[in-house]
Amino acid sequence: MPKSLVPTFLGFVLGVAASAPAAAQQVDFLGSRMVADLSETDVIQADGAERYTAVRLCVAQRAVHFRDLDVFFANGGHQDSIVRLEIPAGDCTRWIDLRGGARNIDRIVMRYDTLVNMGVQAEVSAYGRR
Repeated sequence: MPKSLVPTFLGFVLGVAASAPAAAQQVDFLGSRMVADLSETDVIQADGAERYTAVRLCVAQRAVHFRDLDVFFANGGHQDSIVRLEIPAGDCTRWIDLRGGARNIDRIVMRYDTLVNMGVQAEVSAYGRR
């Protein structure tokens, strides 16, 4: 190989190697829920068929101020994560890592505040990363 192509080839190899872990991760839709003005808690049921290492919530139509997130696992355990963030419509929480490695998710319990009588309801969707 000509010496002038070595940096190009090396850059290509490093680029492929750096992107491999991200490409290997799969994200699945777990479910969604229209969050109500009069409620402060909602549940997204997941089927528990896959094992996930992290979860995130995405918000559509209207901002939601999350206070707390409990992830319940198929084996009966759960993980409490304090979120305390206002997520605007069209945005998502950070990925929340699940302790103990990959876990089967049974349900996600969200505690939140919404602005009463501020138009359309917000839709919250949950995603799991394998």
